[in-house]
Amino acid sequence: MKEVEIKIKVNDFNDIKKKFEDLGCIFSEAIEQSDMVYIPNSEPGVPVPPGTNVLRIRKQKGKTLFTLKQGHPGNHLAKLERELEILDSVQMDDIIKLLGFKEIALVNKKRIKGKIKEFEICLDEVEGLGSYLEMEKMTAGDPAVAQQEMLDFLSGLDINISAREKMGYDVLIFQKIQKL
Repeated sequence: MKEVEIKIKVNDFNDIKKKFEDLGCIFSEAIEQSDMVYIPNSEPGVPVPPGTNVLRIRKQKGKTLFTLKQGHPGNHLAKLERELEILDSVQMDDIIKLLGFKEIALVNKKRIKGKIKEFEICLDEVEGLGSYLEMEKMTAGDPAVAQQEMLDFLSGLDINISAREKMGYDVLIFQKIQKL
C-alpha cells in the first residue's frame, strides 16, 4: 500500500472546514508537528529521483516518530511509507547522518485532521509557506487514479483545485531557502 496525497494552497480554512463538517467530518484539535527531513548525501538537492529513500524525524504531542518514505516513479506525492516511534531524536539524527544522509529541511506546522470516506483530511498551517488542504488515501492501485478520485471529490464540494501543489512541504521549503 502507498500513501497518496494531494495538496492545495488555500487562503481560508473556515469555508473548507465547514464543507467537510457538513458531510459529517469531525476534526481533531490542532496539533503541532516539527519534521526534520533527510536525503542521501549523494543527492544534490530536491526533488530526489523516484525510489530514493527520504527519512524524517517528526515530533508531535510528546512523541517522536521516525519515518522512511520512498517515492513512486513520476509522482512525488505517492509514497511507500514506514514509520515507528523512537525515544531519542538526537541519537536518531546522529544515526541518520552516519548512514550517509543530510538534513535538507525543517518543516513546522499546525494541523487539524479529519476523515471522510476513505480519505484523511488535513488542514495545515505551514511555517514559511502558508495554509494548505491536504487529502490522503492509502491504495495499492495506481496513484494517479487515487489522486483524480480525490480531486473529483473536492471539485464536487466546489473547492477550487487550481492551486494544487505537486511537491511536499519539505521540497517547497528547500526550494524557498535556495532562492533566498
